[in-house]
Amino acid sequence: MKIVALVSGGKDSCYNMMQCVANGHEITAIANLKPPRESGKDELDSFMYQTVGHDAIHLYSECMDVPLYRREIRGGSVLQAADYTVTADDETEDLYMLLKDVLNDHPDIKGISVGAILSNYQRVRVEHVCNRLGLTSFAYLWRRGQKELLYEMANAGVNAILIKVAAIGLKSTHLGKSIGQMYPYLCKMNDMYDLHICGEGGEYETFTVDCPLFKKKIVVEETETVVHSDDAFAQVAYLKFQKCRLEAKTAQEMDMSNIAIQDWKEWESYNEVVSAVDNARHTPLVKATSATTPIAVQPSTQSAAITHDHTPFFAISGTTAYDLDATVEYDSIEKETQACMEAVQTKLLDKGLAWKDVVTMNVFVTNMDDFGRINAVYKTFFDINPSPRALVGANLHGKAKLQIDLTAIKSIANVKRDTMHVQGISYWAPANIGPYSQSVVTQGHAFIAGQIGLVPNTLDLPAPRSFAQEAALSLRNLENIVSVLDLPLKTHTVLCYCFVSDPTYLPLAQAAWEAYIDTPPPTAYIAVPSLPRGAMVEWQVLLHAPLPTPFGQEEYDNTTDEEQDEETVRQMKALQVREDCFETSKVKDISCRVLCKSNITTIVAQLASDPSDLKDFVSSINEALKQAKKKWEQVLSIRALYNDSTHMTSIVCSSLLAANVLHHSKTVPPITSIPVNALGSVGNQTIVCVLHIL
Repeated sequence: MKIVALVSGGKDSCYNMMQCVANGHEITAIANLKPPRESGKDELDSFMYQTVGHDAIHLYSECMDVPLYRREIRGGSVLQAADYTVTADDETEDLYMLLKDVLNDHPDIKGISVGAILSNYQRVRVEHVCNRLGLTSFAYLWRRGQKELLYEMANAGVNAILIKVAAIGLKSTHLGKSIGQMYPYLCKMNDMYDLHICGEGGEYETFTVDCPLFKKKIVVEETETVVHSDDAFAQVAYLKFQKCRLEAKTAQEMDMSNIAIQDWKEWESYNEVVSAVDNARHTPLVKATSATTPIAVQPSTQSAAITHDHTPFFAISGTTAYDLDATVEYDSIEKETQACMEAVQTKLLDKGLAWKDVVTMNVFVTNMDDFGRINAVYKTFFDINPSPRALVGANLHGKAKLQIDLTAIKSIANVKRDTMHVQGISYWAPANIGPYSQSVVTQGHAFIAGQIGLVPNTLDLPAPRSFAQEAALSLRNLENIVSVLDLPLKTHTVLCYCFVSDPTYLPLAQAAWEAYIDTPPPTAYIAVPSLPRGAMVEWQVLLHAPLPTPFGQEEYDNTTDEEQDEETVRQMKALQVREDCFETSKVKDISCRVLCKSNITTIVAQLASDPSDLKDFVSSINEALKQAKKKWEQVLSIRALYNDSTHMTSIVCSSLLAANVLHHSKTVPPITSIPVNALGSVGNQTIVCVLHIL
């Protein structure tokens, strides 16, 4: 792909260019934003751009033999929120105009190189501009370990010198030294003062005078040291270039063989997971029991709720385009998707909710070939941060080609809500292949989008194809996403769905998951007809996210300190419920696994016998709720997955469950029933019910 590289002169932008070339892309042009001439400043107070060293950037065009495009920074950091929308006079709009200039001359450019490592502020804004211009962001340094990364840069031939220092332990005497020379000292300062080794905290800035992409190197002959602050502990100083020249290079000096392309198989749990899968290959499946005749059910006087209001939590059960009128016909999947999404939207509006309140969606489709066409309509209902989702195949009955269920949490002022929506290509984790975010964290919950085994830097499935490779890679991707949230996947997961595309993969999936995680939470193993991109396995998890304060109370209430302290103690005691994972005693062919952690309880209940009578099954779930000290009224939603060979329909499954729940409760939570190919770790389950309890 032809790309334009954003260059600041720093080591990160240059090394990311090298990574782009190593991954098969072509640098067609470079682009830079500089301070306005009339400002007379070498460095601007910018959240987005490095400007120190701008006086030598013009040399890069000749160094690389590509055109350089430049614009002055006229905007400021007007919109400083985590998310970005088009904002007049914001410095992000200067980047938009700069890239428009490039595309006017090079319409064949399809991507952009950006050297972001940790700055979400920068990443979000670059990706926003890319979306507006139809470009793909390539950020191969994103979330890389800084100690390893800086060593890698120096070893690959990046000769970047320090041109600014602004941290304890760094002095003006370090200016002009290369990252190779400074590496041991920076590691020492990291140990002593937690200094960011790559300077991600603004500790220092660099200017690259040579790298293997350069056909000529920059020789700095004269500089001036400008001291901003002569603080004894953290001096702030930078170099101003007075005289530089270019010097031709030999072919050997342009050797790029030392550039490291990160191998995902270096993941620390790789061998453990792959070995466990290989050892489970000969585990036999057990055929699920099925009814001999179609199961009939008498309509209940009270069916399951369509939506459940447990403010601020809401659940909406499985919705199709045919819910209101089963006689309607849709002549395209686009029209059916539109109608289905509008039906969901109506239910949201009825509860005073908007799409921005949705925290997770499950989309079940009959034909995975419709994936792109469904997404094209689906995305029109969302703004900048669509909710996390899992989209998988299912054996939907009747005319419906897709079914959607969801959880929403109404946004409340002063209650923190963090959405991660990474769209750039990197080694970290796959960019989203549809209109969804990787995660939403709010109200003690972390909802994570379904993850398949795509190689992050190519968005391809690993070759040659094998379940062991995809299981390891998908878990690695999942772990990397969750690690950004500072939530350990192995200890904070409270619920896991494992979807596989063939029943024979069920025992392999269990082996992979149990080899990876310390204590498996309630987990549903589900064989479905298909997964996106033809993947073999997909993981979807819910995590417990510890509340930093009791519901953020001190941020917005008007109680006195004494009253607030009493209320804080009361709320904290309310959160101190059982925090353990246990199996209830088995009854016949029924098992329930329960996890109670702070404000979340989850149950995965499994039945391995004839599903025509669910009395004992629901009674076992009721007993599990009692052991967890929970009531049916606290059940936010039930997802009932059933083996399609059981001669049931979704309506029958939901009705049977609802009728039996009414023996224990006056109300029935939303029930979403989904017909699938097989269930359980050896395929012998007829029904698996997943309960999310508050």
